[in-house]
Amino acid sequence: MSNLNTVQDESKRNYVKIGTGEKAAYGFWGFGSDLVFQTITIYLTYFYTDIFGISALQVTALFIAARVWDAINDPLMGAIVEKCHFKRGKYIPWFVALCIPYGISTILVFTTPVGISKVAYAWFTYILFGMLFTGIIIPVTSLSSSMTQDPIERAKLNSFRMFCSGIGGVGCSILVPFLAEKLGTTPQNGYQKAMMILSVVMVISFLVAGKVCKERVPESLLDKSEPFRWRDMGVQFIKNKPLLILFVMYLCAYTYNILVSTVGTYFVTYNIGGQISMSAWSLLQTLPSIVPMLFVPAIAGKIGKKHVIILGCAISTVGMLMFYIMPANAIIGFCIGKSLGAFGFGMTLATMWSTLPDCVEYGEYVTGRRCGGLVFSLASFSIKISLTIAGILPTIVFSFVNYVPNGVQNSSCLTAIKAMNSLIPAIILIIGILVYSRYTLTEQKFDEIVLELTNRRLKAEAEKIAV
Repeated sequence: MSNLNTVQDESKRNYVKIGTGEKAAYGFWGFGSDLVFQTITIYLTYFYTDIFGISALQVTALFIAARVWDAINDPLMGAIVEKCHFKRGKYIPWFVALCIPYGISTILVFTTPVGISKVAYAWFTYILFGMLFTGIIIPVTSLSSSMTQDPIERAKLNSFRMFCSGIGGVGCSILVPFLAEKLGTTPQNGYQKAMMILSVVMVISFLVAGKVCKERVPESLLDKSEPFRWRDMGVQFIKNKPLLILFVMYLCAYTYNILVSTVGTYFVTYNIGGQISMSAWSLLQTLPSIVPMLFVPAIAGKIGKKHVIILGCAISTVGMLMFYIMPANAIIGFCIGKSLGAFGFGMTLATMWSTLPDCVEYGEYVTGRRCGGLVFSLASFSIKISLTIAGILPTIVFSFVNYVPNGVQNSSCLTAIKAMNSLIPAIILIIGILVYSRYTLTEQKFDEIVLELTNRRLKAEAEKIAV
């Protein structure tokens, strides 16, 4: 009995409670990151087609090519993170070193060149941005799996981070149009100057997180005794079934959110003729999503994280279907449907990010290796795929309905824009619910896994002492 108690006590050693200052620093990077990332999701497709000045077909080709490269780049970056070890930890040095180049790349993406090919420039800057995004987002999101092993504390930590990210999203919704108009003599240099300011805030947020946050959860026994090998990548992805299911959920949730963010600009401009400002419309996508993040950990503690994710997706689906059935002049109905969709997405998003670290322990349980970088690289890749789907779907649809940039749209085009704001996102979420219903890594199963991992470590230590 005493030995069992020892194992149980030892299994809780890394169930660390995160202090207020460290939690605030972790949340601050979420705020800074989404100031930039939400600008990309909300405004980039519109910027490329209506301000930068390249065709929808050229945008489609760019997004597809970038994702083909990401299929190689993201897992590769995850593996590099696993192979490299620094004095300050496994994850922190990466995002501290890359945040300034990442900030510069975002400014370049929203810079309109003079005297050179716009298409070539867009290809170079967008793919550079994607590579740096991968290099920074994999280690910084992996950090939560190393700060504490307590699943409840992880839920609180990631919910707070997503709450701060939501504020960042609200910030970019307000600031980008405002700054672009006030600082720019043209829309082109207005966007560039706006991104300069947002990028400086983003860089500061990452540097603060790198200074304050700490890595605590130790590596696995196998990682200590035998360096990570490239072939371990396939083993992790094949054997970690909860991770693969969660990957699909990430893909569906982010595709939903990015799609309605991207096409929302067109809906406001053409379907409702600017009866509501773009800033206010963007707030309907971001502000309601912040509210549930404050109480998601409490709900998850009662019904489990899996059910919170499914409930959030269901609420968003109802909101999207409500949006779809509204008549063309029902501005209030559109606003309610969009807000309801955003509220459900907030529940889903915060819970997904607190669930993902649990897949790190599951991976260690089935393979012997603790590969946080690889686990979080799939999340990064899913976001990239979502960006592509949400980016190219409108451009493909527009090519069939005769979309005219800055012109008057025909009825078929207006119907398509409305469907991409509502019906199509609802279908995507339903697919996510059906797949995620097969997720089996419950809180009880996680505790059993941690207990087993602790038992393995104690046995290995005892055998080493005996020898």
